[in-house]
Amino acid sequence: MNIWRILDIDPTEDISTIKKAYAKKLKLHHPEDDPGGYQQLREAYDLAIKMAKQGQGKLRMEPIPVDPSTPEEEEVDEEVPTLTVQRVLHIDDVHEQIDSDDQVDSIDAFIEQVQALYDDFPSRINPENWTRLLHSDLVWDIQQSRLPKSVWVKLEECFHWRELIEKPYYMDDHSEEFCTYYRKQLDEPGLRFDTLLQATDIDRDLFLSYRDAAYQALKENQLELADRSLHAAIALFADDPDLLRLLGEYCQRIGDMDGAIDAFSRIISLQPDAIDNYVARAYIWYNHQHFTEARNECEYILSQVPSHAEALSLLGKCQLELGDAALAKATFQQLLAANPEDYQALIMLTQLRADMVKQAKTLPAKDRELALQPLIAELGERKGLHTQTKQALRFQVIFTTVILALIVLFHFLFSEAFEDHTGLGPISYVKHVVNGPIHITSAYEFDRMEPNQFITTKITDAHPLGIFQYQQTDADGNSTITYESYMSVAKKGPNIAPSAWVYIGHLDGAPVILLATAEQAVKMNETKTLEIELGNIQEMPKKVLDDAEEILQQPGLTSTYDANYLVTDHLIDAKQHKLSWPPFSAVFYGIILLLLYRVFFRSLYKIYLLTRF
Repeated sequence: MNIWRILDIDPTEDISTIKKAYAKKLKLHHPEDDPGGYQQLREAYDLAIKMAKQGQGKLRMEPIPVDPSTPEEEEVDEEVPTLTVQRVLHIDDVHEQIDSDDQVDSIDAFIEQVQALYDDFPSRINPENWTRLLHSDLVWDIQQSRLPKSVWVKLEECFHWRELIEKPYYMDDHSEEFCTYYRKQLDEPGLRFDTLLQATDIDRDLFLSYRDAAYQALKENQLELADRSLHAAIALFADDPDLLRLLGEYCQRIGDMDGAIDAFSRIISLQPDAIDNYVARAYIWYNHQHFTEARNECEYILSQVPSHAEALSLLGKCQLELGDAALAKATFQQLLAANPEDYQALIMLTQLRADMVKQAKTLPAKDRELALQPLIAELGERKGLHTQTKQALRFQVIFTTVILALIVLFHFLFSEAFEDHTGLGPISYVKHVVNGPIHITSAYEFDRMEPNQFITTKITDAHPLGIFQYQQTDADGNSTITYESYMSVAKKGPNIAPSAWVYIGHLDGAPVILLATAEQAVKMNETKTLEIELGNIQEMPKKVLDDAEEILQQPGLTSTYDANYLVTDHLIDAKQHKLSWPPFSAVFYGIILLLLYRVFFRSLYKIYLLTRF
């Protein structure tokens, strides 16, 4: 193996050059995408660093063959001190070496200690070690490091890099990837590292690479990549609780309840005292309608933490699903006693009481009185419940009002995005998609139509009015439409071609005005008729109407077209129109609206329940 050819550099003893070459090549041989190439690159890097420290980088083109059976200590020259790291690194010793006047090269000594701290996994994940070490000069390339979030937080506390990397002149092509990675380490929930202390015979960095890839894939809902990364990580070390939690999340997304249950059961066997894992497993049971198992899980949680709010709430719901309203009522009462501000519990309790009263009223008169008495007595004893109900009702009304305001806002955004792109309002668009264009045969039908409706019709006795439509776009991209008659065109002499020609024709004997393309204008000049297959109704521009009424006063036109019957509100845009698909923004706003309406009606139902009580 030629390590210099793998690193793509000449033989050197310059450690910084070796590290830069390694970082460059690492982008081509990522542990996830090319584990074999990564392993070879890592071995070449480690050997190049060792040779550089021993002064062998320039003396030999090929590395010294390594016998795997030979202990590493026998390969190292006796004059080169061997760096050893205890299970807990003594940072005081580090500072003594760095600050010593007898040290030949304090920077090299510092780099050695940083590498030692990073290579010793228990020391690496101890934030206190990094806190003390980072008070010295920082000459360590952390971009390729995999550290727990607590260490990244310590780095930020010491150096405030986030503020620095926001400045544009620090963001070049080389640093942008690291800056993005750095922000992510600070902002996203950190996965734990301490459980890897038990895994002594694996490539921890490779495992962390797979686990990080699985986390990001699940975050972006890339389930195939998540599946590959999870199984690759599990093959290395299957007892990491965070990895198992990711596996449980993946199984839930693909509908594999058994896989999710197995994953969280394994976590519980590893961390039997972590109640949150039992809660997660209880929700899996409940969401897949295994209410008995979910109830048993909640009862165990409550045996350990009697006032656990989530477990109480889920237990009450399970009891309701299992048909035990009395137990559910007691559970929600317990939850409400522990947290009077739990409006969900209050609403559930209110609904339960309302259902009980409703059922009691269906009983015979004698039994009905016996059933209603305890309910009425209970309400009389709990005077404070009325105050809680009023508070819940006030909260629910405010919440519903906010949702209603959001609905109005998104309706406006939805309609505006829809109409700007398609030229139709949402209702007109749906009508057109369902019914197709409307066929009109008379000016009376035409006069009664709304703008932006699509039509088919036939125009006869077509004649040009000498009015032209021009469409211009300014430097900012804003489009304007103007109309000019042949008289004003002669005066102004515009240097652009018209976008449409204005004609007059008969629709069942009544005069109407239409806009035509150049091709349609030629056809009408020849045949005096036009079959409109998909035209569009538009409002009559005032300029067009004024010019048309003036032109129709000419003797040759007055006898053919009676201006008294001219439709003055609308004209027909005869161009062949194609209905556009709604834009993505309109689809997005529509989805948000559906979600808001769902929340709105559920909120109204809760208000109804509270007012009934």
